[in-house]
Amino acid sequence: MKKILAISFALALTFSTTVCAAETVVPEKDFSRLDTLADCANKSLPEYTSNAVSEMDGVRDQAKIASGSDMVTEGGESNATCVVDKVDVNAVRYAQHKAAETGSTMLTVVELSAPGVHLENAQVALRVEGVKAGDVVTAYRCVKGEWAAVNVAAVADDSVTIDFPGKGIYTFIK
Repeated sequence: MKKILAISFALALTFSTTVCAAETVVPEKDFSRLDTLADCANKSLPEYTSNAVSEMDGVRDQAKIASGSDMVTEGGESNATCVVDKVDVNAVRYAQHKAAETGSTMLTVVELSAPGVHLENAQVALRVEGVKAGDVVTAYRCVKGEWAAVNVAAVADDSVTIDFPGKGIYTFIK
């Protein structure tokens, strides 16, 4: 019996994956607990359960953004997930200023992190609403108060894949 249980756990760990991009159905009994967690993260319940950011106070026409597929780390696909969080109003204004400086439009600005993940040669695919294949999308990461360009590896319909050097505030400009 112990062998069957051990094999079951090993198979579950081997073939399980993390899925965060789609809206999650939450049992009604968990609403109050998850609502509290979402409120602590300054997110709505759908944003919290979907690892997404769809709106921020004082920002109009912001593209919804969520973690897409599994991250690529150390040159290979992993089951790690990038965490997408909201930023404060100062970061929003700073990103809008960067977009205006480049003569473009800010799609969104978020804080990206991957707790516990070794980010050597990492890339992350993000679901960005309104982006089409062939669009010119640039990404910047705030490093010590300055925007540093981040390599955009691919742009597809509603998807942007970027190199992911580490936790930080990222803005996407079109």
